[in-house]
Amino acid sequence: MGVIRPFQAMRYNMDRVSDLSSVLAPPYDIINEAEQQALYQRDDKNVIRLEFGQQYPADDETYNRYTRAHTSLQAWLTERTLVMDTPAAFYPHEQRYQWTGNNYARHGFFAAVELQPFDQGDVLPHEWTLKGPKVDRLKLMQTCLASFSPVFGLYDGRDTGLSELLQHAMEQVPLANASGMGFNDTLWRVQNPVVTAAIASALSQRQILIADGHHRYETMLALRDLLREEFPDAPANAAFNYVLMLLVDLNDPGLLVLPTHRLLMLTPEMAAAFCRVAGNRFTMEKITVVQPDQLTEILAAHRSEHAFIWYAGNGQYTLLTSQKTSKNGLPVIDVVALQERIISPLLALDPDGEATVESHVRYTVQPFDAVSRVDCGEFAGALFLNPTPVTEVLTLAANGIRMPQKSTYFYPKVPTGLVMHNLQPNILVG
Repeated sequence: MGVIRPFQAMRYNMDRVSDLSSVLAPPYDIINEAEQQALYQRDDKNVIRLEFGQQYPADDETYNRYTRAHTSLQAWLTERTLVMDTPAAFYPHEQRYQWTGNNYARHGFFAAVELQPFDQGDVLPHEWTLKGPKVDRLKLMQTCLASFSPVFGLYDGRDTGLSELLQHAMEQVPLANASGMGFNDTLWRVQNPVVTAAIASALSQRQILIADGHHRYETMLALRDLLREEFPDAPANAAFNYVLMLLVDLNDPGLLVLPTHRLLMLTPEMAAAFCRVAGNRFTMEKITVVQPDQLTEILAAHRSEHAFIWYAGNGQYTLLTSQKTSKNGLPVIDVVALQERIISPLLALDPDGEATVESHVRYTVQPFDAVSRVDCGEFAGALFLNPTPVTEVLTLAANGIRMPQKSTYFYPKVPTGLVMHNLQPNILVG
């Protein structure tokens, strides 16, 4: 099944970086322009300059965000702002955070995972991807021969003994600590060959589900094939044959999956048809909601059903429910039922025939944000839903079924810059 190996991490040199928090960044795909600028100003060695550089009007084929990232990377390696760890190691990780007033701690470890096509069944996708982000990521990684941000993977750690191995490692002195962006991150390093062999063996018969980072994984597959052609003599354990992942046990109590609520841009005619479309498949009931935070609790009481709440503005909330369904012996998850039975039929009513999910649907994990954006007229309405259970995601993925985009939101996101992956052909894993 999945091949897990220790690797030579490229990471910030704590003798040169006084505050690790100042040089980390969120994943590039959740950073807006203002946040990008703030990260630039936070520290001149912030990883944003590598992972998601600014664009300028004078950019061309030879001078652009990708070439500037390459220049910064080489300079930081030369001056030892970044260093290469030897020997190869695994990197246990703990992320402490709060959500709705509750404290959580999520545990995992960074590793190199052998790249395999999805149809081999060792690494499972659960969402569809778009072409645009993959083109961007390929240009960056090909120019820099490095991967700066990990893929987030899940495994079933029951009966593997892996949690005990990681717990013992986390009782040692940490390698680094960082606080920022609302999270507290702690990193350890495990290089003892007996322990690393035990960790690799523990997952040798387990599949890995991609929780976050489908675009990065598919891009690394494409880059691997290109580099195999360019460096035909590179060994099988060359780093470019592996992808950097943070691996988390799907049974970890700190693993939090949030629902991704839908914000809809609709014409007046499409919005007026909502009750007719939804009424074909769901029981509809007007409900009173005093604060948007109540929506989570209301929906949680209907987990045994397909349940959604429609908000049309002016304090008007409607609860939609129907019996849970299955297809070909597999569960139909809420996000699929929502897409197929409400959103797609609504968009099909566009008089111009041009409405698509990509053009007319936006997403948020914050109920208050959704309500505010409907109330100000930015959107015609919002649809709220329950989170997708991880066990159902794994069941569908193992049967080759991918879900719509934004079906899951694993929180918090994995920071960029804790450890990075050098893809030069002379760098080896294991």
